[in-house]
Amino acid sequence: MFTRIKNFLHITVLMNLYSLRNLLTGNGAVWLKLDTSDLENMAQETVERKSLKLDGKNVLDLGCGTGTMLSYLHRKEHCIPHGVDLIRLNIHQCRKKMKDGHFSRQDIIEYLSKTKEKFDLVILYGVIGCFTVEDQEIIIGRIAKLLNVGGVLWIGANIYTDSVYKFQTYPVPRGFYEKICTDSSLWELDEFSELEVFGNGKYDQEQTTVLLTKKIIV
Repeated sequence: MFTRIKNFLHITVLMNLYSLRNLLTGNGAVWLKLDTSDLENMAQETVERKSLKLDGKNVLDLGCGTGTMLSYLHRKEHCIPHGVDLIRLNIHQCRKKMKDGHFSRQDIIEYLSKTKEKFDLVILYGVIGCFTVEDQEIIIGRIAKLLNVGGVLWIGANIYTDSVYKFQTYPVPRGFYEKICTDSSLWELDEFSELEVFGNGKYDQEQTTVLLTKKIIV
């Protein structure tokens, strides 16, 4: 019951309040402790780390918020932006920033089950923890079918069950991503400390980014 209440407050109440704040202030991040420059820096570091070539390629941000990362990659890397979010105001702001983008106000799992697009980068920053561990596995499996070979799934702000930070709704157990890669020959795993690479540990000093690179065709 506690988890369900926390999830409702986080997704339905706080995210709407942050989105309204962002509209008034121009801050691009839909989290309390991050700002536009934080998100743009993380996007650039991720592109460089994986040597991604996104010119003319589809990039999908699931839980895209106000579209800050997508807008940055659209300007700097010339990608084709696709975004999904539940909050109407966020989608409105995305469409204002990227008039040639593709944005949907929709549940993530529902979107993944219906889209026919293929992507070279899928972003899940600070979002996947809103789903149960079982649904997280389903989401990763569905994304695998939509990524081109060599494409990257970026799961950011990853927090484990043994973390001191208690506000992540559905943290995963240690070894969760290693098991996914062991059970399937699809993925190459790269995981690193966000504090060390991004200079960002604003919620938990041990939070990590997980980069899953698709190796084979499914």
